[in-house]
Amino acid sequence: MRIRRAPVASEGFVYIGIFSILAWATAILGFTVLSFLLALLAILNVFFFRDPERNIPNDPEAFLSPADGVIIVIEDSYERDFLNTQVLKISISLAVYDCHINRMPTACRVVATKYTPGSFHIANMPGFLYPDSMKKKSEDNERLSTLVETPEGQQLVVSQIAGFLARRIVSYAKPEMEFKIGERFGMIKFGSRVDLYLPEGSQIEAKVGERVWAGETILARMEINRE
Repeated sequence: MRIRRAPVASEGFVYIGIFSILAWATAILGFTVLSFLLALLAILNVFFFRDPERNIPNDPEAFLSPADGVIIVIEDSYERDFLNTQVLKISISLAVYDCHINRMPTACRVVATKYTPGSFHIANMPGFLYPDSMKKKSEDNERLSTLVETPEGQQLVVSQIAGFLARRIVSYAKPEMEFKIGERFGMIKFGSRVDLYLPEGSQIEAKVGERVWAGETILARMEINRE
């Protein structure tokens, strides 16, 4: 029997509840305009914290997008939290209107997690508005990185990065936990960026500027030794 989930993430209940109560209280007190604005904020939080179901591809070789948003970077990059080597990085920018739920890109076991405190520079602007100096600053942002290992023994890293508005990273992933492909593992409240560091030899199937969906869009395929 499949358990039905609430269409809104539980992390949003507090925000929705507070704004709803304030809207009700100010309406009773006769502050109509303020009540309308508070009710609008409650509705916006329902939208921000939506948690839709996804059609997860039945493809064991696929690496799926861990977040909704737009791909802003595909490049070779040094992964400094766990792998300490040059690997392929895909950066996904989350806007405030995107779904904030993060999903595992592959079936995996969590090896380790690492929280790094930092700043809150803008981390998710379009490329033509995002100079190299700003990109460099965003590398010092607060982040939470998760090292996972696939059943085939390949390791990859998902890094949730805070931004100018997004200052609360949530992760349910703990060492030794196992996740199915496309399963929810956390969220970044009010958008920002997610970096995915893929194993060497991964075959890219996405491109910069492409809009992607967590748990649905195939970003790459793993290299499988079929001998």
